[in-house]
Amino acid sequence: MDRYQIQRREPLSQRIYREMRRDLAAGEFDPGTKLGEERLAERYRASRTPVREALARLISDGLIERRGNILYPVRPRLDGLAEYYDARALIEIAGIDRVRGGQAAGHDPVVLGPELERWAGMREVPVAADIDFALADEAFHRALLTASGNAALAEALAVIQKKVRAAWFLDYPTPGRAEMITAEHVAIAEALLAGDLAAARASLAAHIDDSRRLVEGGLADGQERPVR
Repeated sequence: MDRYQIQRREPLSQRIYREMRRDLAAGEFDPGTKLGEERLAERYRASRTPVREALARLISDGLIERRGNILYPVRPRLDGLAEYYDARALIEIAGIDRVRGGQAAGHDPVVLGPELERWAGMREVPVAADIDFALADEAFHRALLTASGNAALAEALAVIQKKVRAAWFLDYPTPGRAEMITAEHVAIAEALLAGDLAAARASLAAHIDDSRRLVEGGLADGQERPVR
């Protein structure tokens, strides 16, 4: 490889997508803010075309929604949230139960090992509870299902995650929550790799229930956007 190879510049639409995703998670936009291309182009110092491309990706991510012909940040809602959390718990626990039932020999260390290493590292060097933390959190839970030998369960969970993604940002700002999530991820992964499925199952169920409680409490208190 040429040591003087010129590095490729980040595409403009990618930069806008990354910055908008961060700002949405940080609550920079009120739920009623109209996300017009012209104003966003001015804010992010770009033309309307890369802004339009970034908006399309954010709609797919579940962070922006279209109401009529206008785009707005997704407003977390309490109605229907309980059903999504019920579905999430059923799907995630099913991954452990299929191993307990002998449908798989155990959780694949090739899949789960790197996740344990990642979260153990985050425990040693805490990170901010931002959008990247949220996406890493989602990826961890999908990895648990993939490691159980059923990729279809991971795909089903991805659908649920997209539906409730905006609401999760009422969970992460809770003081000490990022550290708690990190410690719980490490404990769950270690138990699974050690074959202690009963402990992992109990820890995972409590982990999901904690998130449900904090998110529903935030919405019930009228917190319609993340605490900054």
